[in-house]
Amino acid sequence: MATEPITATNLANWIPDVWSKEVMGAIELNFVIAALFDRTFEAFATEGGDKIVVPNLANISAAAVNTNIDMTLYDAVQNVTNINVNFKYDIGVAVDDINKLQSNPKYFEKVKSKLAYGLAKQIDVNCGAQFKTYSQQVGTVNVALTEDVFMSAYEYVNAANAPFDDRAWVIDPKSITDLLKLDYFVRTDYAPGANIHRTGFRGQWILGSPVYITTNLDTYAGGPHAAGYFQREATALVVQMQPKFEVARWPLRHSDILIGMCVFGLEEMRDTFGVCINTRA
Repeated sequence: MATEPITATNLANWIPDVWSKEVMGAIELNFVIAALFDRTFEAFATEGGDKIVVPNLANISAAAVNTNIDMTLYDAVQNVTNINVNFKYDIGVAVDDINKLQSNPKYFEKVKSKLAYGLAKQIDVNCGAQFKTYSQQVGTVNVALTEDVFMSAYEYVNAANAPFDDRAWVIDPKSITDLLKLDYFVRTDYAPGANIHRTGFRGQWILGSPVYITTNLDTYAGGPHAAGYFQREATALVVQMQPKFEVARWPLRHSDILIGMCVFGLEEMRDTFGVCINTRA
């Protein structure tokens, strides 16, 4: 006869991993910036390792034909970009059996979506910090955005021959206020179809690209955000371990623990395809 409580090992079949559609849906819903970055290289992280080596395929220039000499063959050094998978975050909560029984609504069930949100937000915050790494910058910290700021960012990315598809503006809520004061982006004679009084800036586009609003941006001293305008290929996101949740038993505390973890990497791939936008707040 056993003289100790049944162990978590013996209850393994009663302690499931939590991969409900509700939890995974909460994660994807809270991706703002992460959903806009390049996920092309993610498939290469499934076999393990902490680094993805991406060979750079450089452009090759043509030369005028000169039949009096041998043509010059391309022989430049072939470089690589390394994507280090080095961001690792976890999150969790423990609830004892008495509180599980007496709480109404059932906290342990409801808190799953909050934990999913926490991990999703962390990935997004790290993605937002990438805008500061872009060497091209427009706008002035602590100064309101103007039409010229947006035009300059647009010009930078155009000059880099970045594809027009998969571009996006990601800015903070207070910069939306700046936009609402700029006739060029809100007046219907300039922006046909805009209905700012009915929808605000939700679903609006600027210069052919959608505008996303988030607070998951890096800041300067005093709080001004570093926003961004970029084409998807500017930065790569590799989520090696999608946010994963499981339930474990903590028998000595008469508690169940819900824990989650994720592992991911970020790397700037095409610096000229992105612009950091300095904001006022």
